[in-house]
Amino acid sequence: MRKSIAMSRIKTLLFIISFKFKPHYKSQPLKITNYSTVIFILLLISINSFSQTNEKKEVSKYFDKIVNGEILNINNGKIHIDPYNLKSSHNYYSSKDFLKGSVFYDNQLYENILIKYDIYKDQLVKSFENISTFGITLINEKTDYFIIGEKRFINIDNKYRYPKTITGFFEEKYLGKNISLYIKHTKTAKETISETTLYTEFKEYTNYQLLYNSKFASVNTQKEILAIFPQLKKEIKDFYKKNKILEETNPYQFKADLIKFIDINL
Repeated sequence: MRKSIAMSRIKTLLFIISFKFKPHYKSQPLKITNYSTVIFILLLISINSFSQTNEKKEVSKYFDKIVNGEILNINNGKIHIDPYNLKSSHNYYSSKDFLKGSVFYDNQLYENILIKYDIYKDQLVKSFENISTFGITLINEKTDYFIIGEKRFINIDNKYRYPKTITGFFEEKYLGKNISLYIKHTKTAKETISETTLYTEFKEYTNYQLLYNSKFASVNTQKEILAIFPQLKKEIKDFYKKNKILEETNPYQFKADLIKFIDINL
C-alpha cells in the first residue's frame, strides 16, 4: 500500500517538475544539479516511511524556492554520500557531525551555516537546509575559504596563483610579515574486518607548509627548517631544546610559535 502511494507521489512530482520548469528555459538557464538534487531527495523521502514530517516540510520549502527562482548559489552542488561503514574513526576534520561555520563561496560570504570538512576527499560539505540527514558537496573551485570553530581554511589554489606543488584546502596557522605557516590535514583509509563485518578505518596526518619568498616548502622536521634558514641554526636548535614539552603535547602550537620566532628574527 505504502509503495503504491510512494510511486503515485513520484509520478506527480515528476509531472510538476517537468511542467513548472518549462517557462524558465528562455528567461534563465536551469541549474540542473540543483534539480536533480531535489528530485533525488524527494524520491528518497517518498519511498521512506511517513514519520519524517519535519524533514519533508524543509525539503518542500527548498523545492518551492527552486520553482520560484530564489535558490542560493551555495545550494548548487552534488548530493553528499558517505559510502563507508564506520567503527571508531571517520573521514572528517574534528567531527563527523555538521558544525556551525562560515563559507566564502562564489564571491559571497555565508555565515552561521552547518558545514563539515571531509579531509579524506578534501571536500567541504554543507547541510541541506539545516537537515542533518542530507548534505551538499560544494565545488572546491568556488570555495575561497571556510571557518569551522576558530579554524580558518583557505583554498590554496585560489589564494596563490603562482606555480606550486601543493593543492586544496589548508588551515591558516600563522600569517607573518616575512613567512606564513599552513597546515594540510589529511586522512588515509584502510578496510578492516571485524566479526565478518567490513569497516573502513581512517588515520589522520598533517603536513606543515611554509610560505617564504613566494615559494612553499615542507617544514615537518627540524632538518627541513634548518635547510631554509641556515643563518638561524643556533637560535632554532635552542628553541627546540627549550620547548620540548610543548612540541610533544601541542605540536600545532609549537610549530606556529617556532615559525613566529623565526619570522621575528629574520
